Amino acid sequence: MKGNKPGKKARPPGRSYDRQPDAARLAATRVLYQVYEQGAFANLSARHLLESDELDARDRRFAAALIYETLTRTWTIDYILARISSKPLEKLDPWIRTVLRMGVWQLYWSRQIPPSAAIDEAVRIAGLKAHRGAAGFVNALLRRLSRDPVVLPGNDLPLQTGLPPELFGLLRKWYGEEAAVQIAGSNPGNGTVTARINRLRTTVAALTAQMEAAGINCGPGLYCEEALLLTLQGHSVQTLPGWHEGYLSIQNEAAMLVGRAAGPQRRCRVVDLCAAPGGKTLHLAELSDDQAEILAVDIHSERLSLIRKEADRLGLSGIRCLAADSSTGLDQEGRPAFAQLAGTADLVLADVPCSGLGLLARKPEIRLHMTYERIQRFPPLQAAIMDVAAILLKPGGRLIYSTCTINPEENSGQAAAFLDRHPGMFEPQPLCLPAAVLARPDLAEQAARGQLQLLPHLHGTDGFFIAAFRKTGSVTAKS
Repeated sequence: MKGNKPGKKARPPGRSYDRQPDAARLAATRVLYQVYEQGAFANLSARHLLESDELDARDRRFAAALIYETLTRTWTIDYILARISSKPLEKLDPWIRTVLRMGVWQLYWSRQIPPSAAIDEAVRIAGLKAHRGAAGFVNALLRRLSRDPVVLPGNDLPLQTGLPPELFGLLRKWYGEEAAVQIAGSNPGNGTVTARINRLRTTVAALTAQMEAAGINCGPGLYCEEALLLTLQGHSVQTLPGWHEGYLSIQNEAAMLVGRAAGPQRRCRVVDLCAAPGGKTLHLAELSDDQAEILAVDIHSERLSLIRKEADRLGLSGIRCLAADSSTGLDQEGRPAFAQLAGTADLVLADVPCSGLGLLARKPEIRLHMTYERIQRFPPLQAAIMDVAAILLKPGGRLIYSTCTINPEENSGQAAAFLDRHPGMFEPQPLCLPAAVLARPDLAEQAARGQLQLLPHLHGTDGFFIAAFRKTGSVTAKS
């Protein structure tokens, strides 16, 4: 996967940069700055900014491409900048560093943006928050790069895929070199998102007709009958037909399969640990015809408000929320939160915090921050949450464990360790999944063993892991 060398010559210096910068590029720069310098999540920052009235549909598409592609290629972009900049990257003004990163992506990987436009707009944006000398530095560096591009080593796969060597090495260790390249190169879908249809309020056929009438391309999902693939084409989610009526939610099919594997029944007691922001909680309510008794637990009380708000939008009334630490079973005051619930749940969903490596395409900022050291912090936390789940279940109850990572230690390794910690208390349970999943021999074989590992390059979804266990004995809280 080679970067395109800049082709056309940039216009010579001496132009006036007095006019305002292009709105789409400026919006993209602001989002990138928030992600790089303030630790923001790209999807949340982009949604907030791009759904404003400042941009039309075409500008939203362009800005989103700049954001996600620049983040995806940041490791490689920084390699290029380090070899052409007279100043160390860490010494640059953060705004200028962001402008340069986006400018380099346009010069190297965009096939439609003339180098002159990329450079001129970068200089204008740089000048908004930096002195004239800094804008001149941006101008000189990008023009030099346009004339004499840095050539990327063809055999350096981390640089070719934009994934830091440490993460690429882990993917290669787990899945082999070819698969590592494919996983690292997965793209965010070019504006395509998956909607989950709220079958309590509408049907797939009815909502499809509404989408088509509004000029939005849509089609069936890969695996779930309630899934609808939408090509937004610059539309914001909240302007989609049926959004305010509660006809749909946005959720990847991999996450929908967690709800399908859980299969909540009417009038059963469900505990969803680490529930916020609530996509799976709400799906469980829909699947049970809003007749299950669902307790959504999360350590952040403010995030539970998101679940309440979405439940109201979708017309769901069977969900209660509890602010508590799912890894300790304690509430915000340090008191036991589940004392009355132990041994009473028919179903517990433990969708645990994880390294998120299955979301590299949709959340490219993971490439910037996730390291082996950080990954190692998750397994102990996951194990603690599973042990709390074990206490909540009644005999015969089911535990669904899920992650959005492709790290075997957090997935199959965690499932095996759970069984080892509770000998004779739990057994793996085959996953009950849609026919479209079981029609694939590789997935059917996994599901029969009570586990499912979805990989983005093979299965067309986020990378996800699901495991199911049935409680056969009694588990008591440790003193």
